[in-house]
Amino acid sequence: MVRQVYVPWTKDQLADTFKSFDKNGDNKLSPEELQEAFKHLKSRWPYYRVRGALDQADGNDDGFIDLKNQEFEILVNYANDCGYKVA
Repeated sequence: MVRQVYVPWTKDQLADTFKSFDKNGDNKLSPEELQEAFKHLKSRWPYYRVRGALDQADGNDDGFIDLKNQEFEILVNYANDCGYKVA
């Protein structure tokens, strides 16, 4: 019997994953793009994770996570703290 091993995502992997969900290339993640990213990370509650991410990382309260400033770093740290793992 083969046992599947789960390894935590690195911050670099999380950052690359989130960046890949900026589908329109505006260097911001919308709530919809964030939800798709959290689904990709296998979140059991992606909507809840989006709300938490925006509450923590959206410093200017515009409803988006800016990929070019500290908001993005806070988002990656938030996702890292959630403990997502890859098989």
